Amino acid sequence: MEIINSNTKGINQAVKKILEGEIIFIPTDTVYGIAANPYNNEAIKKIFAIKKRPLSSSLVLLCSNHKMAKKYAVFNKIANNLVKDFWPGPLTLILKKTTHSKISKKWLSKNNSIGIRIPDHKVPKKIIDKCKFPIFCTSANISGKKSSRDIKDIIKNFKNEKITVINGGNTKFKRDSTIVDVTKREIKILREGYINRKKLSNFI
Repeated sequence: MEIINSNTKGINQAVKKILEGEIIFIPTDTVYGIAANPYNNEAIKKIFAIKKRPLSSSLVLLCSNHKMAKKYAVFNKIANNLVKDFWPGPLTLILKKTTHSKISKKWLSKNNSIGIRIPDHKVPKKIIDKCKFPIFCTSANISGKKSSRDIKDIIKNFKNEKITVINGGNTKFKRDSTIVDVTKREIKILREGYINRKKLSNFI
């Protein structure tokens, strides 16, 4: 296991690995995640392999800004209202994929939708901006186990793996993002994370 700093050198190392088709463990505002190039199928498979997660599961696309997000997902009125209140931050939106997106359908939901989020953390944003494309990311844990909130959790769960981790200290929210499906122009909470149902009640 290689642990690198979240400085410019560390960010550049992370970008290099993603561009070369490797995965990298990164901090976000919620929990640590495992990131990969969304256009590299072999890199994406490495995420599922290390998490021991079935390939049929979906991943979340992290973007650095709303303009980038709109290239990959169709934002309806409800989605735009949620974005105003909760982005950047711990809210993942399930939206219809744009028709021109070149991300393989094998990583999308059956209804041609995609999970998308803008994290409130400089590390993933800097990586995305340097890559010039968004990154697929999922929580850094073995499937079914608790998500990692700091380096100690990752060392405990992945100590025998040859991985690279950016040390960003403890995550800010210490909980997974809340996932809401708004593909049908209404809010359906799929996972209640840091943003609870009460905070979303004005939109439901």
